[in-house]
Amino acid sequence: MAWVVPVELEDAVYAAARAALGDAALATSALIKAVLDRSRRYTSDRERLTRPADRTGDLAARAVFFTIADAMKLAIPIRELANRGALPTARPLRVVDVGAGCGAMTLGLVATIDEPLEVVALDHDAGALAIAAAAIRDFAARRRVTASVVARTGDVTRAELPAADLVVLGTVLNELAPDAALALVERALGAIGDDGAVIVVEPALRDTARALHAIRDAVIARGSGHVFAPCTRRIAPCPALADPSDWCHEDRALQLPPRTAELARLTHLRDSGMKLAYLTLRKHPLDLVPAGDSAWRVVSAPMPAKGKLELLGCSAHDRIPLRLLRRHRNAGNRDFERADRGDVLVVERSPDPERVEIGADTAVIRIDPSRR
Repeated sequence: MAWVVPVELEDAVYAAARAALGDAALATSALIKAVLDRSRRYTSDRERLTRPADRTGDLAARAVFFTIADAMKLAIPIRELANRGALPTARPLRVVDVGAGCGAMTLGLVATIDEPLEVVALDHDAGALAIAAAAIRDFAARRRVTASVVARTGDVTRAELPAADLVVLGTVLNELAPDAALALVERALGAIGDDGAVIVVEPALRDTARALHAIRDAVIARGSGHVFAPCTRRIAPCPALADPSDWCHEDRALQLPPRTAELARLTHLRDSGMKLAYLTLRKHPLDLVPAGDSAWRVVSAPMPAKGKLELLGCSAHDRIPLRLLRRHRNAGNRDFERADRGDVLVVERSPDPERVEIGADTAVIRIDPSRR
């Protein structure tokens, strides 16, 4: 099932961007050029990360393409918290959106939960924050959700983080040095209450995802927080860091609204799904699913081959393949064949060092932690 970006979200962002930037910056030809430039700077041309070819065009691209395409990334960790009864209980929910940009993370939050919000949006770019504040208020009104927004301009590495129930950091850490990124995450953890959460969303690139895995391990080692998701493995090190070519990320089906879908088609970007690396941290430990060492997070797409099906799983044990031979298929392990990246499989079978064999007598339970 695909995650759906509401048309009302797209409408709200376009209205805010048009009011701030005018019609010319939102023309299709101008947007295509700016979207492609920003994509290159985040992938193959990162030395130009902070130097767009056209700053007005870049802000337009951020608003009406990347903000809309990225908004529902927050829905996955939010639904995982909600499904474990782990969303903070305070109402209104106090949210600090760090590096808010044009508001992608908070817009995704408004799209996911029908709760009153008090949002503090922090960013160095006053123009982006103006679009974010207008779009969030507009979209919340369309959703009949109460949302107040305070925009604060400043350096996120130095700005004071007010007390919060939820701190979200969307595509922020990859722009910082490793020490500064870790310090920001620990400041975010210091801002939340006992039932609060910090959610970090980063691009699903090898280097940016591996940097996030390293932050995960540092938080665990320093005792400053506990990993809730995406891991069923609470301990360090992250097994994905053992191989320099490896990394962990999500890839979920996504349905974009019409104007954003057309830009995706014209630029050949974001048209195959929603890719992200993320980390959800809490002050107190809580398992993503209540299955202990038997819970394996699926961290690959299904890998069918002649006579067998394999998935790569990660758990308290290790990060290794789980394999079902065709001759062992039966009703008790049918959930294994239904599993996909992001699911959790509960398997009552101890692994050997190489793999987990799903035998004819192995019971398998599939859980979608972000189920809607």
